[in-house]
Amino acid sequence: MKITVKRMVIIAITAALYAAITLATIFLSFHANQFRIAESFNLLAYFNPIFAPAVALGVFLANFIGSPYGIVDALLGTTATVVALILILITRKVLKNPNIGLFVSSIWVVAINALIVPVVILLAGDGFVWYAYWPFVGSVAIGQFVVVTLAGYTVLRLVIAKHPRAVQKLKEM
Repeated sequence: MKITVKRMVIIAITAALYAAITLATIFLSFHANQFRIAESFNLLAYFNPIFAPAVALGVFLANFIGSPYGIVDALLGTTATVVALILILITRKVLKNPNIGLFVSSIWVVAINALIVPVVILLAGDGFVWYAYWPFVGSVAIGQFVVVTLAGYTVLRLVIAKHPRAVQKLKEM
């Protein structure tokens, strides 16, 4: 993929939107019970790989600026996102049906974040303890599932059905 000025602008705007939405809803975006609305942006990478670096940059910025867990969250949170985005890009190549591919992609985001975000919370807090890890996994998974799978996947399914030209534009960026 050739990097043009247009693509750099798309990456910058998407990253800024991710960070702005996360910071505007900061009370929902961090801690064990989180419903980070901007996480649904991850699913855009299913349509166009340009959104992968955009979302990763947005996560880094939001976590670096707003996370109570500091640099640990900026680094590990971004790593979790990058892993999920790589899995989405693989899913995009393997599953061409957008209904199935998007759903699987949403599950990648939920699973990866559910496993890694509790590590961030525990490492940056009082220290890692296994008995606290699994309840945090459950609570992060619930928030991610609500935002990414129930909301993000559903909205994108509606966009696919009602506005196929908009989806085509996403693919052509």
